[in-house]
Amino acid sequence: MLAAQENRFQHVYFALSALVASAMLVLVYISMRSSLNERLREDLAKAHRQLIFERPNPHWDYSNSWRRIGNATFRHEIYSAYFDARTDIIGNVRLDEEQMTIGSLRVFAILPERMRDSKVSCIVRFADFKSQEIVAEEAGAMHDVHNNTFAAWSIMCPLHASRHAPMRLPQAVALAYASNRLSHLSPTFVQISYPRNMTNLFARSRPTISVCVGPLQENYSNVLRLVEFVEIYRLQGASHFYFYYVEASEDVRRVLEHYQRIGLADVFEWNVQAHLQDVHYAGIVAQFNDCVYRANVVDNFRYAAVVDLDEVVMPLKHNTLADYLRQCDEGRTAGFVFRNVFFHRRDSNDTYNAPAHVLNRLLYTQSKVRRTLEVLPAYVRSKVVVNARAIVEMGNHQVYRSAPGYADHVVHPTVGLLFHYRDKCINCKMVLIVDYTARRFGSLLFDRVDNTCLEVFLNRGVCDLV
Repeated sequence: MLAAQENRFQHVYFALSALVASAMLVLVYISMRSSLNERLREDLAKAHRQLIFERPNPHWDYSNSWRRIGNATFRHEIYSAYFDARTDIIGNVRLDEEQMTIGSLRVFAILPERMRDSKVSCIVRFADFKSQEIVAEEAGAMHDVHNNTFAAWSIMCPLHASRHAPMRLPQAVALAYASNRLSHLSPTFVQISYPRNMTNLFARSRPTISVCVGPLQENYSNVLRLVEFVEIYRLQGASHFYFYYVEASEDVRRVLEHYQRIGLADVFEWNVQAHLQDVHYAGIVAQFNDCVYRANVVDNFRYAAVVDLDEVVMPLKHNTLADYLRQCDEGRTAGFVFRNVFFHRRDSNDTYNAPAHVLNRLLYTQSKVRRTLEVLPAYVRSKVVVNARAIVEMGNHQVYRSAPGYADHVVHPTVGLLFHYRDKCINCKMVLIVDYTARRFGSLLFDRVDNTCLEVFLNRGVCDLV
């Protein structure tokens, strides 16, 4: 009996020893493979520095619009594509005697949320109209679908170049997949966006704050809010704005054209009318991702504040957002998450600090001074100021995927908040407290708004408040 127990113990011991040894071998193998992969990527980065990247279409004006893919009855659409030089976000890179990975293409589209094609391809076209098909490494619906039948899709196709011929970058790209046969037989090409200045491809990003604004829709007509929004962010250090409009009033369009004319904004038509009822909030996820990639790839801006027109990121212990980022960004933060508090439009106006001479007195950041005491948790209606170079997938209220080595930073509510000036209150019985923080911009803000309204509307100098 004792001998049998000893025999069983020996069997168990040898089995456990073999298991531990196998696990150790697996760990050693993983460690060696990880080390080789890291060395490969370092070698690839060095090789990139020796290449000459030339933009294939110097006349591309970076203006996109939604275009149908293949069979029109399917309502599949493609908007934009970006050349992404980051190789650390590509799963399988190449660096051998024949080929080397030079980056990837990031394509944004609206497709059925449940489209189950096993393979999606990018058909790339060069300046001489020769084409090549590349199987996508990533293709799928992005987050924030909200039970809609269509979704914003992100497609990533790796780009490899021959090491025995001059490097050529593709000029345009189309998507092809089996469930939409015409996508392959009659591809819909969109121009690929490259940096305006190709020397910035591997340069350090410019410490500029850009602002990605949610889509203007339902014939948006609140001119005064639009001007105030731009001017308060300018006072906080923002120097460029990206606007996308579905529908907007003539006066709003005049304001947007003014900011575009003075080089402060890019304005894009967001002609997504066919999907207003079956994709979340006019395709806002596709729009925010397009905007962040545009800020990174095209303009080389370091920061992008991803917000709506009724939201103001408000540092509490620093004079401006620029001051906060300059002092608190240590370089590896994907996004600074500002938690949400509400100001309600139906609350009474306090115009005590409005100078007597101003024409546009009812500025929402100056007249609404009571906010909710409760600070919502991070990622619940919060908004993010991102490092554009760190973003792989952006959501409406959070970063869903960042490049390796980057992580979010949730801003403590005593350091900064998102001031959300909502037209309709979520819970009108929430406890309110007085908060005058935004009034530190008051005197300059009133003057800037009046000056802009006077420049745009010479006959009256007043921006309409709706």
